[in-house]
Amino acid sequence: MRPALLTRRAFALGAPLLLGAGGAQAAAPRRAVVYDLGALDIFHALGLPVAGVPRAQLPAYLAGYAARAEPAGSLFEPDYDALSRLRPDLVIVGGRSAARRDTLAKIAPTLDMGVRPQHLVEDVSRNIDAIARLYGRQAQGRALVRRIEAEAAALRRQAARAAPGLLLLQINQTLVPQAPGGRFGFLFDVLGARSAIAAQDVPPRGTPYTFDDMARLDPAWIYVIDRNTATGQAAGGGAIVPAQQVFDHPQVKATRAGRKGQVVFLDPKGWYLMGSSGPTALLNNIAQLRQAYTAAGL
Repeated sequence: MRPALLTRRAFALGAPLLLGAGGAQAAAPRRAVVYDLGALDIFHALGLPVAGVPRAQLPAYLAGYAARAEPAGSLFEPDYDALSRLRPDLVIVGGRSAARRDTLAKIAPTLDMGVRPQHLVEDVSRNIDAIARLYGRQAQGRALVRRIEAEAAALRRQAARAAPGLLLLQINQTLVPQAPGGRFGFLFDVLGARSAIAAQDVPPRGTPYTFDDMARLDPAWIYVIDRNTATGQAAGGGAIVPAQQVFDHPQVKATRAGRKGQVVFLDPKGWYLMGSSGPTALLNNIAQLRQAYTAAGL
């Protein structure tokens, strides 16, 4: 009998295991296909094999999976012919691929390991525990969770001493401010940075945010996520304009952040592509912020 489908509700009820007949734990999956990059990061951290992965601009530390595993579609759309060849005994979705969960569940047991930005550390820890238990790596998983919790707590202590800052999603010349409660608001909600704007200060979708707006705000910190560099292609086509080039601007240099060297170009793949939803990405992103705060004497 195939293991039962594990839903997000099962996670919430504290049952993060695929179970066989009679409630016993099934054998560890041997042909996992992983569409969620945060989950793929967990497989990497625990040293686990993967049979299929999506085609994507993966971070360097995950490139080995692209070389060894079979392409099984995109981050959004599975390749059902590839799945037919792979005959997976586990499929993991989340975030971009979550909409395909019910269809994939007809092929193999399917887990949704998406995370909630405002509960990032909690949900990443939950996913680590689930995968570690499936593969008998509980001790390794617990150690990884403890490390994440300790590093996140240390960052929050530093971030609390930093002046408020402005988080911007940069898409070539387009700037999209991010506030607490938003898609990337976990910088504030979870990691402890203080925001120079609130949700009501974010302009309506489609309204440009300009360097004039930034100059009026005069933030002490500017955090930048370069979307196009993360994905390897410019939204709408054309050439990628790197964030460092866009922010080499007199109005940026005149802000408190510019004068103090406190414009932080966050790791594009770790923040935009991965969403900090895997342990390596999250720890790397925490380390970058801690380094920036330490350099500022915090």
